[in-house]
Amino acid sequence: MTHPLDWLLLRLAVRRLRRRRGDFYYDLASALEDRVPLYTILRKLEARARRRSRGDQLLYRRMLRAAMGGSLARALQGVMPPTELLMIDALQGGGDERLSQGLHFLSGTVEKVDGMFRAVRKAVAYPLLLLGAMTGILVAFSLHAVPVLADLIDPARWPPLGRALYAVAWTIRHHGLTLGAAVLAAGGLFVWSLPRWQGRLRRRLDRHPPFSLYRDFSGAMLVISLSSLMRAGVSLRASLERAGRFSAPWMRWHLRQILSRLSGRESAQFGRAFATGVLNPTMEDRVQDAAERRDPVAAFVRIGVGSIDRLQLGISDSAARLNGLLMVAAAMLLLFLLGGFLATVMEAQSSLQSEMGGL
Repeated sequence: MTHPLDWLLLRLAVRRLRRRRGDFYYDLASALEDRVPLYTILRKLEARARRRSRGDQLLYRRMLRAAMGGSLARALQGVMPPTELLMIDALQGGGDERLSQGLHFLSGTVEKVDGMFRAVRKAVAYPLLLLGAMTGILVAFSLHAVPVLADLIDPARWPPLGRALYAVAWTIRHHGLTLGAAVLAAGGLFVWSLPRWQGRLRRRLDRHPPFSLYRDFSGAMLVISLSSLMRAGVSLRASLERAGRFSAPWMRWHLRQILSRLSGRESAQFGRAFATGVLNPTMEDRVQDAAERRDPVAAFVRIGVGSIDRLQLGISDSAARLNGLLMVAAAMLLLFLLGGFLATVMEAQSSLQSEMGGL
């Protein structure tokens, strides 16, 4: 049984190696170019780690055990992203020379891929922060400002906007925990459904934020993976079948449809087979155009290599639209809160003046 401290150190070592995997791929490729066996490389790394870090030692020891059969992809399973394992798994079948070339290619692209991940995180983080701020303002009004007004004047005498504010505040005070739990459950269900939910309704929702962010990112990563495999000499059909081994259920659903179309009328023009909703319209058009080129494989590879920077721009545009909608919602919420509060205050002042005038 693994000691809890060793488990933690191993997890930290995995995170460190994943962050610097570009350098790791480069060093590995350079050693393979010099015909150094994979097992010898990993054994040397494990010996170095033994003197420096307990976590790194545990990681390289685990990789050594997994690499006994000569499989680098198996050694890196659980350490590197599935899309990169997919390419490594395909490359190692072509010998150390092809694997070395592929690792050099990976070392040059992982920084861009990580930048794409950062763009996705940034696109998701700001809306979540804005929603949290809106929720905090609404709860503060409901627990503190509205009860003070209710003590000054009977809610039945409030203006219509004030009564709407009181109804919202009453609901939050009496059912806030239930509503909060429901929102958290809905958020958890949404995150869980992104890589799993399939069907016609999901295909329609993938055209709009926030589902389109996941669709754009996953679709671009698919094109990058396929182009990397085809660059290594793997056929399109074999690349799609390999991609299914490392994919989530949502992606496998699309891959099955693409493979089915390749076996049918779209087999002559493989670009049309990708019109399943897995790619955004712009990327779909590029893939279809590539299929009509004189060298379709080379054109497809160029799309994969050049799609990373374009995807970052696309994600930024989608995030800007989502953020704009949330800003409008936040402005409407503030107008509702301030409007209801000020209208009720003015009604309270008028009532007090009337009562004092009648004395």
